[in-house]
Amino acid sequence: MITVLVVTAMTLGLLAFFEPCTVATHTLFSARVHRQSYLACCQSLATVWLTRSLLLAGLLVAAVLVFPQPDWGPYLPSFVLTVMAILYVVSRYAYIPVPHLEFYRLLPGGQRLPFAVKLGLTLPACTLPLVLVVAGMAVSVDSPGFAVLAGVVFASMFTAPMVFAAKRGVDEGQRESFGVFARSSPWFTAALLLGAAL
Repeated sequence: MITVLVVTAMTLGLLAFFEPCTVATHTLFSARVHRQSYLACCQSLATVWLTRSLLLAGLLVAAVLVFPQPDWGPYLPSFVLTVMAILYVVSRYAYIPVPHLEFYRLLPGGQRLPFAVKLGLTLPACTLPLVLVVAGMAVSVDSPGFAVLAGVVFASMFTAPMVFAAKRGVDEGQRESFGVFARSSPWFTAALLLGAAL
């Protein structure tokens, strides 16, 4: 179960970057820091990764501590994953009014924080189902330590394409590639969730 948790966190963390409500902002950020000095670029990317890791690790640990280890039964996980897959398909054709969770707003002076911090402390709406899947698995494992590991792995994979784009630069070909991934990502995510459900 622990291996499945880590692999799931890796896979869904990478998919989170390519979600349609995520990829544009992160690509623009990567393009901007690419034009900065090497040190400033590294500091900006490290800030996003660190704040995102702390946020996700904290949320997963809180879920483990608050919720008892569940007895899912034979059908409930499949039902939940199927519903999430359907929501991903529906979101391609209809707007689902789910807001981004901007946790920096909970901090004193959060609006004045650097953009890298605000980006790391934001969970875009289309990534919330992915985080919920990882949280459900972390609660099932029932270990704060492995919840921290899952949060850091998810954050690392979520941030990894930004490092690649910031190092290489975001040219027209790169934007087109990210656009293709963004258009296909919800379908791939839905298929992955449905496959897991089955």
